[in-house]
Amino acid sequence: MKNSVWALLTSLITFTSACHQPNKKIVQEADYAPYLDATRLNQEIKAAENEISFWKNRLPSDTGSFVIMEEWARRELNLFQLKGDITALVRADSLLRESAARLNNTQPELLFALAQTAVSRHAFRQSEDYINAAARANGADYTLRLLRFDTYMELGKYSDAWKSLQSLRDRASFDYLVRLAKWKDHQGDIAAAINCMEMARATVKDTKSSRYNWVQSNLGDMYGHAGRVEESYNAYLDVLKKDPANLYCLRGIAWIAWSHDHDAGKAKQILSFILAHNNLPDCKLVLAAIAESEGNAAEKNKWISSYLTQVRNPACGYMYTKYLVQVYNDETDQYQEALALATEEVNRRYTPETCSWLAWSYARCGKT
Repeated sequence: MKNSVWALLTSLITFTSACHQPNKKIVQEADYAPYLDATRLNQEIKAAENEISFWKNRLPSDTGSFVIMEEWARRELNLFQLKGDITALVRADSLLRESAARLNNTQPELLFALAQTAVSRHAFRQSEDYINAAARANGADYTLRLLRFDTYMELGKYSDAWKSLQSLRDRASFDYLVRLAKWKDHQGDIAAAINCMEMARATVKDTKSSRYNWVQSNLGDMYGHAGRVEESYNAYLDVLKKDPANLYCLRGIAWIAWSHDHDAGKAKQILSFILAHNNLPDCKLVLAAIAESEGNAAEKNKWISSYLTQVRNPACGYMYTKYLVQVYNDETDQYQEALALATEEVNRRYTPETCSWLAWSYARCGKT
């Protein structure tokens, strides 16, 4: 018997539905409706595309300039965040690699940028390689420690990650506190993780900055994980007031509308708006789960098929392996494909999570 796509999604964005006021509706259309307007988003996309054209057009006159390629790459990364266009991420990575190669991989800042881009692509071993190259190029020790923690956590090298974190001297800094929050979350102490993230937020003086919005949106997720759903909702709204183009927070509100308020209509309204302007595939799984809850098998299958078509694109690399394994196991009965993917992922990074994917895949194949 297949597991519900709901089970898959609880690992995508987990909110605790059990709360003290189970009948209280949290999401109000008047709160989020002003943000179902793509004006600000389209302006930011247009600005990013204009900047890309500017740097791209400068390259033919200065083909040896790694600076131009680096600037172009950074705009492509911004475009990826705005539109969810995987080709923009691939172009950014290619431009950064070419820039670094022209300097024989001796420019630490380029190698740091490559390491961070590799994390975005879930190429975690490659990220570690770039960090090591940056160390050989005498990159800043502080940045090396931060990036090593980030990458080691993804690779399951928890002892090394902890050593990197503990090597930081300023225990009251934003950089330290957000990583300590990740560590506490890894240990299963969500309350301590939230406390660390709130302390990190308190260090941000400019409440309109991208850094403040980043930490506040993360707190939105964490409050939801802890069952503090109304606080989660308010955190997302707080970000949207400052950054109306923040589709991530809109998606969080859509999840609350469905998983907590059981209001599929509001959730679909928000998700449809997001998909009309951003190509990241996660929303399709949420829509599939909503369709399943409504007993609409055809609609559910449509969204799962669309999701699979998109994430099977070789350009996506390892970014969606987790959900492919789960969809193959629990929706499409492609057990051998799931087992092959899970095995590859464990070989790339040995973590409790990847081992659980492999164990489940073996079980679905009838192996113990």
